[in-house]
Amino acid sequence: MPLLLSMFWIVNALVAGIFVRYPATHRPINYVVCGLAMFLNDYLFSGWWSAAILINLANIIFIAVVALGLRRLWTTQHEQLTPKQVLLLFPVCLAAALLAGTWGGIASANEKTPTEILLNIGLWASEQFSTGLMVLPLILSFKRSQHFVWQRTSILAVLSVPTLFLGAALVGGPGSIAFPLPVLIWCALVLPVFVSTLITFLVGILEIMMVYENLIGEHRVDTPPEIMTLVSIRLGVAAMVLTPFMVSVTIDAIKTLNRRLEIRANTDFLTQLLSRAGLFEKLAEIPLQPGRSIGMIIFDIDYFKAINDNFGHQAGDDVLSELGYILRRDCREQFYIARFGGEEFALIGLDSDAEQLYAQAEALRQRIARHDFALTDRSLSITISLGLAVGTAEKGEQWSTLVTRLVSQADARLYRSKAGGRNLTTPDWSEGSQDISDQKQT
Repeated sequence: MPLLLSMFWIVNALVAGIFVRYPATHRPINYVVCGLAMFLNDYLFSGWWSAAILINLANIIFIAVVALGLRRLWTTQHEQLTPKQVLLLFPVCLAAALLAGTWGGIASANEKTPTEILLNIGLWASEQFSTGLMVLPLILSFKRSQHFVWQRTSILAVLSVPTLFLGAALVGGPGSIAFPLPVLIWCALVLPVFVSTLITFLVGILEIMMVYENLIGEHRVDTPPEIMTLVSIRLGVAAMVLTPFMVSVTIDAIKTLNRRLEIRANTDFLTQLLSRAGLFEKLAEIPLQPGRSIGMIIFDIDYFKAINDNFGHQAGDDVLSELGYILRRDCREQFYIARFGGEEFALIGLDSDAEQLYAQAEALRQRIARHDFALTDRSLSITISLGLAVGTAEKGEQWSTLVTRLVSQADARLYRSKAGGRNLTTPDWSEGSQDISDQKQT
């Protein structure tokens, strides 16, 4: 077992991954610390002296080549992985493994014959290459995945991994090392990047162990030709484990792009509020129970066209942007807020009554009337006109139907506010108990 475990020297890939993932740690002093730690380990437990210096220099070579080769690709530890970064892992790890393997193979050869040196280089380089491609993705994807909910397909994918291992052991032969690849790709499609990478890492390590123990591959490793077969299988496993990582990162990038597109489609770019479509999408996530009271405020900016005509469209955009900030700051806790189009906005509150809604609308109207909107070369005061509606959800009614009904009622009252002189709030009860002229406040 110790000999079997000695086939994997993960320290180099681990340190290199930390240097890449956390750029602030990539400093010369840390190379010195790592080199001294490796040297002391060999000196204290193996009694090596000069050999420990020469051999551990190969480890430092691998770490340096990987860290320098990938250092510009990850500027922060939270940056999302991309397929381009995954593709570069292969050539960078290969170059690092060849350079470190050549130095280590020559330094560790006992007889210094060409055959022994070649075998040593092959063993060193293949071990560093395969271990690097299995360990680095694990470190680079750690804590990057989004919130994940386990589903039936993801559980089946994980449970299928040991089944493929059993099939590989039963079939045997060199081709059996590719048996787990389909299920690893399945895992990459349905699992977060880190979970998929962890499974791939474990599969790669176990496969190389199984090859060494003749559980798959059916070869001996005590003569030079068979040692080179082991080297070849190591390289094949390394290349195989990179495929699921590429698939997983690509799927993650596509999901992120879709989330951004969804946010862009449902968010008004200028005000950073919900768009009209985004409002309906957001409300659709909330169960609409019969009898629930829903309040709506619709308002628009008074004389907004005059702002565009007198000060330019950029001034109008600045007003809308600052108004969006005020609404997000002051009203987000009580309402779902959307820009309906142009200078018209809608606020929807859950479990609202008419008096409460009127008080909130009046507070908003007065707050905006007191605010100075900053333009490029001046400040500007604006007013808004508001129309309110309160409705109760009927049995079986959908959000789209209820909101359409409330919009129609609130719009009618908004027009009454404008007809009454603007800078007014027309409440839900205005038709029956209160004259609009009594509401005007300057």
